[in-house]
Amino acid sequence: MPSADVYLFLAPRAPLPQTDRAELAAAVARVCPESGPVIIEQRCERCGGAHGRPRVLRPPGVFVSLSRADQTVAVAVSLIGPIGVDIESVSAVHRAGFDDVAFNELERSALQALPGRDRDRARAFLWTSKEAALKLSGEGLAVDPRELTVALAQEGASTRLSWPGAALDVDRVHLAGFDAGPGLVGMLAVLGAQGPRIVLRPQP
Repeated sequence: MPSADVYLFLAPRAPLPQTDRAELAAAVARVCPESGPVIIEQRCERCGGAHGRPRVLRPPGVFVSLSRADQTVAVAVSLIGPIGVDIESVSAVHRAGFDDVAFNELERSALQALPGRDRDRARAFLWTSKEAALKLSGEGLAVDPRELTVALAQEGASTRLSWPGAALDVDRVHLAGFDAGPGLVGMLAVLGAQGPRIVLRPQP
């Protein structure tokens, strides 16, 4: 497998979430084939329940994230620092009231300035950026997504994030879009000193 900082795997979505979660361990084993048994824990940092951000206990120094949309599951494995991945259907963000709960005034103004035909994809770009960053932080939607501001950028290009009061160093968060398949938008958020080298393994 080519050398990279982040390995991203796309596969058909399984009928059961537990099966998708098994993809996390399988992906780590593919990236680190000589590391021995993979151990991943999923435990909420607030209530202690068996949910929340997954953590790789073995091998050390590996981070994972998972997202589902339509019939696709995306699994990201990072060797450089914490990671969040999100994929979203462009059609899913086109519903009444979504902008009001997902975006702040600056972002809503930026969307309204776009031609109507471009708004849904830009909307999905903004939303996946926020979701990926919130997964990276471990806070998820316990944080109001309107507290984050994402600048619109050409899809697939890196963009910057503004998040006053964030518990992590936002200057070290790198956002990078990827092709998640027809009708989908994908985004990675990685914490590191520089933008990651990414290897994408699309579904067959």
